[in-house]
Amino acid sequence: MKRTKRIAASLAMAASMALSMPWGASAAGSDYTAVNGSTTSFDKYLVMNAASDVPDVSFEYTVAAGTARTFSASDKTIAVYPGPTPEKIAFSGTGITDSAADDCKFEIGFAKNNSTIAAADKAASDYVKHLDAGEKYAKKTVSLSFENVEFTEPGIYRYVITETAGNVQGITYDADSTRILDVYVVDKTAANSDEKTLEVTSYILHASDETIAIDNATYGSNGQVIAAGTTNTAGEGSSDYKSQGFTNEYSSYDLTFSKAVSGNQASKDKYFAFTVKIENATAGTVYNVSYADDGDPDTTDGDADATIESKPNKATTIAALNGSEDVTQPATLTVAAGQTQLEQVFYLQHGQKIVIRGLTEGTEYTVSEDPEDYKPSAVATAGDDKNTGDESAAGSAITLSNNAMSDDYIQGNAVIDFTNTRKGLIPTGVILSIAAPAGIGVAVIGGIAYLLIRNKRRKAEKE
Repeated sequence: MKRTKRIAASLAMAASMALSMPWGASAAGSDYTAVNGSTTSFDKYLVMNAASDVPDVSFEYTVAAGTARTFSASDKTIAVYPGPTPEKIAFSGTGITDSAADDCKFEIGFAKNNSTIAAADKAASDYVKHLDAGEKYAKKTVSLSFENVEFTEPGIYRYVITETAGNVQGITYDADSTRILDVYVVDKTAANSDEKTLEVTSYILHASDETIAIDNATYGSNGQVIAAGTTNTAGEGSSDYKSQGFTNEYSSYDLTFSKAVSGNQASKDKYFAFTVKIENATAGTVYNVSYADDGDPDTTDGDADATIESKPNKATTIAALNGSEDVTQPATLTVAAGQTQLEQVFYLQHGQKIVIRGLTEGTEYTVSEDPEDYKPSAVATAGDDKNTGDESAAGSAITLSNNAMSDDYIQGNAVIDFTNTRKGLIPTGVILSIAAPAGIGVAVIGGIAYLLIRNKRRKAEKE
């Protein structure tokens, strides 16, 4: 309570000084000994599907002095000063790049080996927007050092942190691109002392550039502007404007393709070759490939052979499978550096399916099959991505063309079912035409044998 009253008294002094001190006035005449700030931090979250790998992506930020807010007794708001020398703030942390020390900019980088937290395990201290069941998030913490920034008067000093809008494929940027960081500086002059001293007591991050209400009837604030139960001047509750950082989303989809055969001459042992081509992708992107149930209810699972023995059966004619060694199908696919596409051959039997996870929105895919001497057919079923087209139109239904199914702009989970037919017409008429003469022949032979035996008996009787 004493601390709160001292902070309130200090800020009241700042408010009083704001009435007589025009904005932009020099603090050179201040009797206070300047105080340097310390370190604060904020978090950055990247939300994604539970089956996705963390993408290689960076986000750029700029820090600038905030807009001044004048003291108003009638509106019961306290003065806010623009933050001094933002170019002297230093940024650090894992994945944080501050390439130029005085440009007020820094970058937050994510990489595919970063750890993630499942939605069900979200930390109580993490304010992660748009996080749903079946998703996870990666987290970065940025440290901001004010150790080279000087504050010369008690008051609230405001900075604006802005995320640069980008166009990285699959990334949905935070709709609220700015955060407001207020630095609270209070008077710490000892009683009966002629030496006026200051202290930086707190750093508060807001989601909007709101005015700060005077605490009760006094000209001050205890600094807890985001505490539960407080409201801003628009009457919005703290849950609407408190902020711990920025949240972006990484959207990706799964591509499932399956194989079935039908017909009296179809082999359910036979392996068929499928070629998957992914285009318009981002270099470095890693796609996970599923061949079996991984036990995670939030992932799409395959059901196929990850390893195929050499010479698996007589029906399979694929040269790669009839070599001297077993064939292991890839667990991941990676877009090479400097490339935007990749191509991979897979093998499926009747009743099997493979899932490629993590295609970002706008990626193009083609799944083609070698049906050999089977009659090919395919259909896009069950998934959200049943139509070719771009981001602004659904387009036409995906249909089989030259033994391939493709979409030039994926917009949802895709499921492609290939069903091929091989029938043989059994020549039943030929079988009857052979049987009939054969039956007649048996009857004739039987008749001849009967006549011979009868004649032999008659001859014996006469003798």
